[in-house]
Amino acid sequence: MRPIRLASSVARWLGIAAAIAAALLVLALWDDGWWLAAAVLAAVPAGILYFFSLTLNEVAELPARLRGAPAEARAVVGAFDDVRTARGMRFGSALWRAGRRTASARDLAMPWAPLLPLVSVTFWIAAAVSAVAVPFLLVAALAALAAAT
Repeated sequence: MRPIRLASSVARWLGIAAAIAAALLVLALWDDGWWLAAAVLAAVPAGILYFFSLTLNEVAELPARLRGAPAEARAVVGAFDDVRTARGMRFGSALWRAGRRTASARDLAMPWAPLLPLVSVTFWIAAAVSAVAVPFLLVAALAALAAAT
């Protein structure tokens, strides 16, 4: 899982660089009307790359979540057993704990859900285009900032 975490880290840093480039473009083109809209559109690769890094992190964590699924299922069953046996004032707190435990156990129902964006070829293409666009965005942002001053 180390290569996946490395790819996630690279995507996150590229996303941060794209966000910085978009901010510099907005700063440089603040008074230029339609050019400002283009500068705001430059933030799109930052969002795509950030989402791609989050998805890769989910892929890297999947084996650990799958290994922990039986223990998590036992914990959910135990929480509902506490609700079943609780009386009086303990019932509310037991119900609260069972609800929290169930809400945190979404991976039991859909362990594959974080992987769904990676099935989309469009998402892969958008991430690749965004990663290639980052150096050009940085150069354009620095040029626009130099021209604006």
